Amino acid sequence: MASGLNHIRASSYVAAPMGIIVALTLGISIGAGTILGCLLGIPLTPDLDQISISKSEWRLVKKFGPFGFVWMAYWWLYAWVIPHRSFWSHFPIVGTILRLIYIMFLPTIFYIYKGYNIILPELAWEVLAGVFVGLVVSDFLHWGMDL
Repeated sequence: MASGLNHIRASSYVAAPMGIIVALTLGISIGAGTILGCLLGIPLTPDLDQISISKSEWRLVKKFGPFGFVWMAYWWLYAWVIPHRSFWSHFPIVGTILRLIYIMFLPTIFYIYKGYNIILPELAWEVLAGVFVGLVVSDFLHWGMDL
């Protein structure tokens, strides 16, 4: 089982190469999104299912102060409901989708409540598709390192 620091390194090291591969095959905007997704895989780690405070979370608190505590508080319910290293949190694609649903739940409720209409240009959808690809890559790395 790899440490949190090794998970961070793996996601960081693979971000640019994966982004370049995706950009050459699917387009620049999806490739840029893939790089962003791999890097977002660091704070959106499958280990958000831990109830105890991890070293990665302490790093967030040290770097971002109160925002780090808000981040940990936001994910507390997720960690309480989803058992650590379960299929629902750690299995690639399944865990990725579940964390994306969880993180977007409150903003979506806010947008609906305020009556905002979410219309994104095609370029934004391409970048978001790349972000999803990058998050899945990061999750596959995490899962493989934990085996």
